[in-house]
Amino acid sequence: MAGILEELEQRDCDAYVVYDSSDNEDMRYLSGFLATDPFIYVYKKDGGQFLIVSSMEELRARRESPCSIVTRTAAGFCELLEKHNDADAASAEMIKNFCGEKLLVPYSMPVGFARALESSAQVTIDSGTVLSMRAKKTRVEIEKIRAVQKKNERGVTLAVDTVRKADVSEDGGLFFEDEPLTSEKLREIMHEAFFRMGLDDKDTIASCGADTALPHAKGEGQLFANQPIVLDVFPRDIETGYFADMTRTISKGKPSDEICRMYDTVHEAKELAVSLIRAGVSGADVHNAAADYFTKKGYVTAGTSGFIHSLGHGVGLAIHESPSLSVRGGVLEEGNVVTVEPGLYYPGIGGVRLEDMGAVTEDGFDRFTTFEEELIVV
Repeated sequence: MAGILEELEQRDCDAYVVYDSSDNEDMRYLSGFLATDPFIYVYKKDGGQFLIVSSMEELRARRESPCSIVTRTAAGFCELLEKHNDADAASAEMIKNFCGEKLLVPYSMPVGFARALESSAQVTIDSGTVLSMRAKKTRVEIEKIRAVQKKNERGVTLAVDTVRKADVSEDGGLFFEDEPLTSEKLREIMHEAFFRMGLDDKDTIASCGADTALPHAKGEGQLFANQPIVLDVFPRDIETGYFADMTRTISKGKPSDEICRMYDTVHEAKELAVSLIRAGVSGADVHNAAADYFTKKGYVTAGTSGFIHSLGHGVGLAIHESPSLSVRGGVLEEGNVVTVEPGLYYPGIGGVRLEDMGAVTEDGFDRFTTFEEELIVV
């Protein structure tokens, strides 16, 4: 927690305080405790870490969290609630009494609670210290993410195999087990598989045809042969909280020549980017190399057409976190876990995106993704 201590010293604060549930990635990272109701994390300037929780959560918090556990009752909340007759005001004074008068808080703190805290203490907004800490993963975190990706690939295999086994009607529509094969069905197949593996997935993309020109279109309705199908799948491990992320573009039968050329170029851009990644290289340089490659190959980016998003992003307890492979991406560090996901999108033609994920090392890119990369499935 050296980053927090350094920030406390620089900002002349007594303690770093987070008030949120474990749905907040920073809270989960710091506390190691899962709770759907808000609780309080404290890091004091002397290095002490504490959770202030309700009495009903005390024993579970002691079992799950590496922090010292203090109940709200022991911290004086009940007496303060009688004084203020307002839970936020009582919590705010309790925190001041426990931590000191000069508090550093994350920018994600709920506004209402932050205002209550300001009525009791001097509040300084942190500049994103914990987000920066989360960006550099430990070996244990890296292996957790790698494990999620292995499960991710098992789920995507089922979806790709379903497309491969599908029958094609006279009008090109795909059918599976005598029913139209739809985007919704592919998501259902993956969702059920992920649930059995202890993963949770949301907003999985399974788009086809014209929808593939829209990077985040989820896809709906029947899938068709000889058209691109984009599968962008990013499940989260329910137990550990860590995400995986992978995209593949496939087609049942040969798509248009334009899509085939786009696919080859996107693959080449991805491999070029992967070859450049290592500690000390900036995310901007990697992104720009891929963008320049597309330009060299004749793919113009303008408005909603071309390479219209960043090359990649960090992955961890959030699906999108630091660092960034973008025009503003900073220097990559060993332990960063990032995606590499170039794509080309042209309305009227379609879109292609390919995405791998891995860890930045001193020598290169430790790629977690091992999934096959073939456009045409038969």
